[in-house]
Amino acid sequence: MKKCNVKMFLIVLFLIFGGSSLSSAQAVSCLRESSLKWIPFFWEGDSISGKYIEKAYLYVPVKIEDLPYDFSMQLDLGTSNTQFYGIPLKPYLSESTSLANKLGDYQGTAKDALFTNVNLKMGNVDFQCDILHFQKRGEEIPKDSLHSKTPKHIGTIAPDIFKDKILIIDYRLCRFSVLDSLPAEYKDLPAKTFELDEGIVKIPFRINGTEQKLMFDTGSSPFPLATSKERALEIAGPTIIDSLSGPLWWGQEITFYGLEVNKHIEFDGVVLENTKVYYDRDGLWEEGVFKPLGIWGLTGNACFFDHVVILDYKNKLFRIDRN
Repeated sequence: MKKCNVKMFLIVLFLIFGGSSLSSAQAVSCLRESSLKWIPFFWEGDSISGKYIEKAYLYVPVKIEDLPYDFSMQLDLGTSNTQFYGIPLKPYLSESTSLANKLGDYQGTAKDALFTNVNLKMGNVDFQCDILHFQKRGEEIPKDSLHSKTPKHIGTIAPDIFKDKILIIDYRLCRFSVLDSLPAEYKDLPAKTFELDEGIVKIPFRINGTEQKLMFDTGSSPFPLATSKERALEIAGPTIIDSLSGPLWWGQEITFYGLEVNKHIEFDGVVLENTKVYYDRDGLWEEGVFKPLGIWGLTGNACFFDHVVILDYKNKLFRIDRN
């Protein structure tokens, strides 16, 4: 982390105390801007079951190796490994010898399954990482769009990139930062210990008087809470007040029903008011996600839209800045 510029610090003090129309929170944000390397993200909307969801997916602008084009990848902390989607990536491999030469076997079990030491730029920040290659995943890009200025969606950014790092997600200003140590301005925030399971973060919620473990999943934006049908009915009435259907699980068709929570739900000392809990009709997430991880369910971005989330992967600590 860079040291704060003294000139910038004096400007911020003026903004806070000198009668500026900027709020103190905005001024502090200016100071953070100078001390952290922020990476922008943007929300991708989608129509699901005839409803337009403005913040359906959290996308990060990226550059790959020596390719001059703009790409995007979804920030998904609910999966373990960063990956490229083979279908949209395929036409670009012939243009980048550098990238193509980094493609090889994954643990000796699958040919062309892993890119090693890929140069990946997120915003203006450079990373070097191994990236899985899923050849049959993603959507084909029309030939006349391959070199257009519109970013092409090419894969998923997972927590393996953030191993032993500090990840700060500023939902309010649509940006995140990756650091080796916790910035001073966040050290006084209360912290919750979380469990880490192959990169998956399990945070403690108090649900109907009992502490439960939930996966923190940035890949599940529409859901404040999701669990099994049985557990959903323990904290909510039986009336279905919302439904979402589509290829929402790695392209697999899945239907979710939403219920209105009527029991006490609390995280980090804050009670979740007027919230919904979702379950999938066929129990696919229960069998494929919740049971294997030994968790009650998951919480998505919806619970944190107005906050800054600080994930300390090294010390397994979860903080929220609500100011």
